[in-house]
Amino acid sequence: MGYVFWYIGNGSQIGIFPRSVSIFHREYFVNFRQEELTITTDRIILNLKGGYLTDIELVNENAEKLGTYYVAFTGMNLIYLNGSLLNKGWKFGVGPGVLTSKIYNYTDYAITLNGAVVGNLENGEVLLLVENLGYGKTIPTPSVYFRGLTDVQNFKLGPYVRFFGDIDIDAGFVLSANYGVFGINASPSLKNLIAGFSLDVGTFTFRYDYEYYWIGYFTHRIGFNIFWGKQKELEEKIERHERILAEHEEEIKSLKRRVEELEKGAKDYAKNLVESAKNDKDPESALMKLQIAMAFDSVPGIEGMIDSLNGVIKENKKRGYISRINTYMRNKLYSDALAEALLFLEEFSDDRDALRVYNDVKNSINKLRNSQSVEAEANQKYDNAKIRKIDILIERGDYVEAAKILNTIPQNPDRVKYINKLRAVAERYLSEAKGYIQNKDWVKAKYYLEKSLKIYPLPEESGLLTYVEANMKRDANYYYLKSLEMYQKGDVSMAFAYIKEAFTLDPNNEKYRNVYFRLKNVLRED
Repeated sequence: MGYVFWYIGNGSQIGIFPRSVSIFHREYFVNFRQEELTITTDRIILNLKGGYLTDIELVNENAEKLGTYYVAFTGMNLIYLNGSLLNKGWKFGVGPGVLTSKIYNYTDYAITLNGAVVGNLENGEVLLLVENLGYGKTIPTPSVYFRGLTDVQNFKLGPYVRFFGDIDIDAGFVLSANYGVFGINASPSLKNLIAGFSLDVGTFTFRYDYEYYWIGYFTHRIGFNIFWGKQKELEEKIERHERILAEHEEEIKSLKRRVEELEKGAKDYAKNLVESAKNDKDPESALMKLQIAMAFDSVPGIEGMIDSLNGVIKENKKRGYISRINTYMRNKLYSDALAEALLFLEEFSDDRDALRVYNDVKNSINKLRNSQSVEAEANQKYDNAKIRKIDILIERGDYVEAAKILNTIPQNPDRVKYINKLRAVAERYLSEAKGYIQNKDWVKAKYYLEKSLKIYPLPEESGLLTYVEANMKRDANYYYLKSLEMYQKGDVSMAFAYIKEAFTLDPNNEKYRNVYFRLKNVLRED
């Protein structure tokens, strides 16, 4: 009889905390109290309970009141686990228990067996308790409690079910959340509703629960946990690290989704470029579009189209050179023919047709009496042609290529003029790099510094470049993502700048390597 009161209101409030002492006071209804003490170490769970019920009427066989009496009960359960509660994984344990109760002038007792299964999983926990399997003068009421909780950042949520003997059952779910030192919990079930809060101060946790029973009465539960040693601090660190890890995993998942979206957008952009190239009547413009399209998507058949366009462009250029050279030779403009032949050979240095045409022109000029003056005039026109090419390159913004050609021209007023132009461009790039340094946009700063160095070396560039490279601490995947963004915006130069850094940080990544070399070939970067 006395032990019937033992589990009233116990429900979902079972908790097992390594290296702690938990003390709770329960106030159920008038003249009924219960106290509970739980001591938990790495492997041992010791639970002590005691309570009383007073002012019970004592009546005789005629239902006449003779007075009052009280009921008292105590108990102890001990469980020893095969593994530490601090470790991840599954732990199993068993242990003995004892129950006593006193009703009026009668004292009863029982010896019990108790067991537990505890699972500390990556994203939650599982708890199974089987208690009070035993025999004695007071008949023990067996109890089976099962709960599964899932951790979602600072929340814990999960169902539980509890059986008493073979006739009584309770089931519900547990919800708890922690916000710094403050925690809240709620647990509705078939029998009652429990809601409460907790406060953590160092190694001390205070807790209050309010319980309302559907049969019409309510109770209170007040208690606290004390953790000893450094366990509380260690657990808090572990929880923080697990929470940070969970947040990082969410960030990684979000980043993967973002990359997938950008890669899909890049493929769509590449397909649009291919369609545009098919309708472009300018072979060089179409070729550029196809090469850019190949950077992030290997569209079927695109390599064949590129090879075909390269062939068309090469043949068109060769026919143009040969046509102009033949025209100059027919009109006996030998210096113009030789200058054009030199340009032809420079652009197609490995082509047999270019070498043959150059030799034909050179042999014809060698037969002239004034061959030396013709060659001198041709060299002058050859340099002038380079100057015109530099002018065109500067006009369309290809400053690095212009600087390369300028370095092959002898010192003269035209060379000085274009050096000053390129120096002004290099200074403008350096100024842009400084702006990006102020905004901590290191990749763009590095891109403009390297461009400035290639166009015209300035005293500040090398030092700033070293400073920028020391500050580039983001990972390769971030640069790849930025490259995708720039590519879809049509900013191929910046797409190359970002993929270059991704490839530098992770040269074994095949995806980065392919994009880097494809864009490098399109932009003719060193």
